[in-house]
Amino acid sequence: MIFVDTGFFFALASEKDPDHPRTLEVWQGFRGRRLPEILVTTNHVIMECITLTRVRISHHAAVVMGERLYSEKMVRIHPATAEDARAAFEYLKKYRDKVYSAVTCLSFVVMDKLGITGALAVDDDFTHRFVARPGPAKP
Repeated sequence: MIFVDTGFFFALASEKDPDHPRTLEVWQGFRGRRLPEILVTTNHVIMECITLTRVRISHHAAVVMGERLYSEKMVRIHPATAEDARAAFEYLKKYRDKVYSAVTCLSFVVMDKLGITGALAVDDDFTHRFVARPGPAKP
């Protein structure tokens, strides 16, 4: 299984995002495969994607994003529990030197819980503990 982060989904959906070409290239590598058997995300990542799309693009684009993700054709949705959320908060408290969002911390907790070591992500948040593709852009 591979975890999919908010930034990856958003960059994939937004042709104006600077990471779009890199995410599209990675995404095309999954062509012809049963994505929900390979890719997983959380319900919290989906809500964050919808919110980000609403703020940065439009209401219509946010609805389209939500419809695509909730169809579970692109990714399987793992429902994070209240216990997962509490563990994410503890993670956030522990790593005060990082600027992780609460949703990112929740993603780490779920990845550990499910034994996932790889993520589709565009920022460096995931690279300290996991293999991230395409990963942060090189300067």
